[in-house]
Amino acid sequence: MSPRKSPNLNNFFSGAKQSQQLSEAEQEISYLKAEIEKLRASGSQELESQLSELRKQLASKAGVLDVALEEIQPNKEQPRQTFLAESIEAMAHSLATYGQLEPIILIREDAPSVRGENLIIFDGERRWRSAKKLGWQSIKAVLMEQPEDLHKKALLTSLHREDLNPLDKAEAIVRELSFQTELNASEIPRTVATAVRRLNKYKQMNRVVELLTVNTQEQSSGLSELNLDENEKLLLSLLLNLQLNPASVDANIFTMLSLAPDLKEAIRNLGLKGVHALALNKLSAKNLKISERKAKSVRVEKTKQVTLKKLSAAETRKLVNEVLEKYAGSEAKSHRELKTIVRAKVNLQHLSDEVLASADASQLKALEEVLRQKLAAIETVLKIDTPHE
Repeated sequence: MSPRKSPNLNNFFSGAKQSQQLSEAEQEISYLKAEIEKLRASGSQELESQLSELRKQLASKAGVLDVALEEIQPNKEQPRQTFLAESIEAMAHSLATYGQLEPIILIREDAPSVRGENLIIFDGERRWRSAKKLGWQSIKAVLMEQPEDLHKKALLTSLHREDLNPLDKAEAIVRELSFQTELNASEIPRTVATAVRRLNKYKQMNRVVELLTVNTQEQSSGLSELNLDENEKLLLSLLLNLQLNPASVDANIFTMLSLAPDLKEAIRNLGLKGVHALALNKLSAKNLKISERKAKSVRVEKTKQVTLKKLSAAETRKLVNEVLEKYAGSEAKSHRELKTIVRAKVNLQHLSDEVLASADASQLKALEEVLRQKLAAIETVLKIDTPHE
């Protein structure tokens, strides 16, 4: 298997000059966009500088425009669905203090809207949201034509950025795989998990990881040698094409999809990290042996504690274990108390008429007093637990 060569852009950028003819500029812009997608997919550190270069190329072709905020639409295929309030506040402060230092990149969609052009954000949604918060009427932008496979390019645009949270990433990957395969979104994580478990069982997962560095044809050939059904092979092939390790996706990304709804909300609104959410997800009704409503209350309380105190992952796991031990202890205590009641009932049943007849009067009166007190206590408890009609 020959390794895939990464794009070499040094010669390309050294030859870019302002005096290029329009046709040459368009070719360079097209090439640059393609290379950016490759860099997104490979997680290259050069990504932000290439985006900056794309802005320059687009600006040299059509100029930097002042575009009304109301004419701009967020990209529905954008993987990033989480924009924390504090992040928007920080960007708004920067815009208000220093102004807009870089134009956002907009896609001119093929289908016009009722107001004219459809302008979709390719890069810069946080700046657009912050400008709206400041009450700006317009924002500086450069335009490019709509790329083919916009949904995939939108995924690659954000997929390998470190600050994309794993929940947004998981949902974006599932959307892309569902679009490519027409499989139901709920089938995809399950199918990938089944394939990964089998490959791990037969010690073949390393062979899949090796396919990350080869071309598409060699990937297909390599997957064909493994014991995979058609859907498994297709999904693993698509993940490899996105430069994603299927085992890592299964263990660290798709697990986000099974989080409790309150934890997903905390990721989106409170900035809860994925590793913290996975730890807190253990505080389930099943593990705590309580109702789902009470379990949610416990999770919400502990989630606030984690976020406000900025606990580390290790500290969060320790906190969760303490809660689990506490409820396990409560359950054990309740179980012991229940056994005491059962034993008392059995002992009373064993008091036969013969035993009672053989006891003296003082013993019977003492037993009668104890039973009377306990009966009164039982009646009080029953009244509390019985709802009024």
